[in-house]
Amino acid sequence: MQAVVLVGGQGTRLRPLTESRPKPMMSLVDRPFVAHQIDHLVRAGVRDVIFSCGYRPDALESHFGDGGAFGVTLNYVVDPEPLGTAGAVKNAEPLIHADRFLVLNGDILTDLDLHAMLAQHQATGAVGTIALTPVEDPSAFGLVRLHGDRSVEEFVEKPSADELRPGEPYRINAGTYLMERGALEFIPAGQKVSIERETFPAIAATGGLYGYPSDSYWRDIGTPASYLDANVDVLAGAVTTEAPTPGPYLAAGVSVGSATIGSDACIGADTQIANGASVQRSVVGARVRIGGGAQVRGALLGDDVVVEPGAAVLEGVVIGDGAVIGAGCEVRDASIPTGAVVHPDGRVLAAS
Repeated sequence: MQAVVLVGGQGTRLRPLTESRPKPMMSLVDRPFVAHQIDHLVRAGVRDVIFSCGYRPDALESHFGDGGAFGVTLNYVVDPEPLGTAGAVKNAEPLIHADRFLVLNGDILTDLDLHAMLAQHQATGAVGTIALTPVEDPSAFGLVRLHGDRSVEEFVEKPSADELRPGEPYRINAGTYLMERGALEFIPAGQKVSIERETFPAIAATGGLYGYPSDSYWRDIGTPASYLDANVDVLAGAVTTEAPTPGPYLAAGVSVGSATIGSDACIGADTQIANGASVQRSVVGARVRIGGGAQVRGALLGDDVVVEPGAAVLEGVVIGDGAVIGAGCEVRDASIPTGAVVHPDGRVLAAS
């Protein structure tokens, strides 16, 4: 079986970090995020992978090459323009030679049981099967309703309270799909098409679309808060990965003085942390310098960031590559642009 991994998004919600790297190449503990998806596929016995690319495909290809070092055969297809989730799959059709294939959204961390999903897919004779994950409140998502045999009854986009049925399970699209080759016939070529809003409803209308409910770990890493939570969850072993656990994670070349490093911290390569500093529940990039007595808590720091002595970088802060946080500054719940300088008086000077 093959897998198509949709890695074409620009990751706008993770800016400024994604200004210099595509979202799939964002580090998740010890490796790029999309490497965890490759690991997941390899554990399920899937070795033939297609990356459907858009934004910065060069970064993916230069890191993964032909996939041999990662246990897969890897091919690339680049959308000439944004084609939507279904359009991207259709654009990959010349590389899809299997009768059945997986599609993975490139920003979902999960340890979904792909073997069990495949068993249901085969048993039902489905054209397509959607993995579903439970949520407490479906109002921000698209609710997927199933018949008793797990065929899809309907999709309800961001349902209001009066659209919900008493006692019904709230299940949403989990971003992993199994599709027969015939599903490609439902997608017009060369057009921007949404698999969620156009292709799946069309297949459901024929009775060929099924849902696979799962309680496996699931997280969309597309926002700073969720991306941070994903790193913390991997360090805690809350999701099955090949990353080292338990945390903290310190990459090669990290230098730590007499400092406090929490078990929920990820520290990138060649970073220096001075005496008296504290790093808790944060993701710190490569070659970062954190000065004496500085605090970093609940934050995301890009590469080559400088946090000067006594500064406090606190909950909700996202710092772009090469930015400088001045001595004694306190920064909370802010996005600091790439290369910017934050002065002790609170002024933020953009890079020239």
